[in-house]
Amino acid sequence: MKIIHFLSLLSFLIILGCSSNSNAPSSSIEEAFDHFDESAQREKGVLNAQSATYANSPVPAIESRKLIWTANLTFQVKNVQKSTSAIQQLCDKHEGFIADMRMSTNNYRISNSVTIRVPNNKFSALLESIKGQSIFMDESSINSNDVTEEYVDIQSRLKTKREVRDRYIEILNTKTGSVKDIIEAEEAIRVITEEIEAKEGRLRYLEDQVSLSTITLEIYQKVNYKAQPTVYEKPFTEEMSDAFSAGWNFIQHFFLVLINIWPLLLLLTILGIWQRKLIKKIIHLIRS
Repeated sequence: MKIIHFLSLLSFLIILGCSSNSNAPSSSIEEAFDHFDESAQREKGVLNAQSATYANSPVPAIESRKLIWTANLTFQVKNVQKSTSAIQQLCDKHEGFIADMRMSTNNYRISNSVTIRVPNNKFSALLESIKGQSIFMDESSINSNDVTEEYVDIQSRLKTKREVRDRYIEILNTKTGSVKDIIEAEEAIRVITEEIEAKEGRLRYLEDQVSLSTITLEIYQKVNYKAQPTVYEKPFTEEMSDAFSAGWNFIQHFFLVLINIWPLLLLLTILGIWQRKLIKKIIHLIRS
């Protein structure tokens, strides 16, 4: 009977121990999930805050972009001279200037090719004003080149290179070292300075292209066909002058030829004298 009670008590303790052990993992899992939920909530809050920050950040304005504007126009006008003067006045009115002009004439038309530079904010107004001179538009195109990325990149690189150069200069002024170290530092400063000057030159070019737009313009005027003269008639006095010059040149060349062949002339002279003596001798023998 005691054995039965002992076995019952042992079985109860084993069941109690198993139940207590089975509860431990479940509590640990719950704690892990609670920790994961807290981390997820914190991460979600950070992401939401970042999203709000990005959403509230200002979008770069169009005016802040670096755009290079160019236009190409080809059209017919009534009179090239009058239209050229009118275009010059329009350029002065819109603070532009003519950078290049080339006028040409052929059998059937007179044309003028003009390159105009104008401030970016006056580009559209000047373009529309110039179009008013046309009576027939052959070509009209407008292009833009966004160089904002290159512009910002050059500015960033310039800032970095200037900082590096300043550090080199500071080290060179505050540190003492051998002559070799000083020469190497000066060479590094020279190389960086050349790179900075090259970047500054490119930046100035971009600023010029952005601040001043370019209009390439060709205007033309049709004229009645007229054949070009193919024969040029010289006056008599000019022909006489050319004849005297040609005669003098002939005399000079003749004497130069004689000087060049003097050995041959000498040989011919000797042969001539010998031949004469030989003929005289033969005649004397025949008579005797």
